[in-house]
Amino acid sequence: MQRQSDIVTWLKKEVKLKNHKHSTLLLKLNKKQFSSFFPILQKGFMVKALTGSSIKNLLCEQYKVKTDYLTERIKTIFLDGQPVDDVETASVKDGSTLALAAAMPGLVGATFRTGGVLSSFRSGITYKGEEMATDSHEKGTVKIKLFNLVTGELGPLFLKQGVWLKKEDIKLLLQDSADILRPLISYAEKDSQAMVPEQIAVLNWSEEPEDVHLRVLV
Repeated sequence: MQRQSDIVTWLKKEVKLKNHKHSTLLLKLNKKQFSSFFPILQKGFMVKALTGSSIKNLLCEQYKVKTDYLTERIKTIFLDGQPVDDVETASVKDGSTLALAAAMPGLVGATFRTGGVLSSFRSGITYKGEEMATDSHEKGTVKIKLFNLVTGELGPLFLKQGVWLKKEDIKLLLQDSADILRPLISYAEKDSQAMVPEQIAVLNWSEEPEDVHLRVLV
């Protein structure tokens, strides 16, 4: 079994992505206002992970989501398009997509609620992975999508640790939210070079690598 310290160490090292060209963007905000980032959090972002582990391991051990938050707040979980009832056995694979949301309203919300009393109504599409989560982890990437209240509550945690996006998504984010972000950004750094925050919205991404590692701090 790999120790938690080993997992954290690998995740930090993996950010460097040896032999893989990418850009980095660091933004420091002067207040906790993350609404401009909601579109990319909902569309989906990539994270480095030790795959083959459970959803609970990925979120709570690797990315420091509190266990109580997972069990009490996140009520709708989809793994590769299928609703999940057991976060301790569902195995997250390299390339998986994980969607997280708080409780959704109405009959549909109750039906898709994790472990809900109406979960039997969608048993035909409920996640039933052939492989159980194990302690034998492989390095990989996972796409995460955050919805409704979870977007604002978990989004800052992932942005602080760093997320991977395509340059086109970064470009649209910085251009579409320029008026909102400009007064919020107290410091900006691209590829380890400090820059004037006002330059962020007019960056030329055409010649940049396809992948961008974004971190947002407060």
